[in-house]
Amino acid sequence: MATRRTQIVEALVSDIHTNIARMLPGNVTRQMVFLNEVNDFPFVCMLVEPETRFHYGAGRKLATLALSLRGYVFDGDSGENIDLAEDLGMDIDSLVIDTFAEAHRDLGVEFAGTQSFRTDEGLMSPYGIADLTITITYEVEIFD
Repeated sequence: MATRRTQIVEALVSDIHTNIARMLPGNVTRQMVFLNEVNDFPFVCMLVEPETRFHYGAGRKLATLALSLRGYVFDGDSGENIDLAEDLGMDIDSLVIDTFAEAHRDLGVEFAGTQSFRTDEGLMSPYGIADLTITITYEVEIFD
């Protein structure tokens, strides 16, 4: 059986390709992928960072999971890669992260939020990159 942490990350991957209409299921991965490895756009990858745990006593333990999400877009020659990258980042924030905690209470998720959001500001044209730092706080399962 997968750990709760793994289940939460898999739920995030699923929510991204389910809630963002232009995302194909194969274009969202829980592994970091570099731009030169991407052939189909938009593409979202992530780096799951170490979690921080808080022990509240009486058997209650919360963990805060940090994730670095990176979205890649390609606009050809239209010059709108900045807008495409920002749109993808905003969609992830508003359509996925803002509703993630409420949608996944069954996994013990207490809070999900975007801590930072930036784009490459056109430096990678005709590609665009959106970087988001996400935190998810959840209740850790305690086994007897």
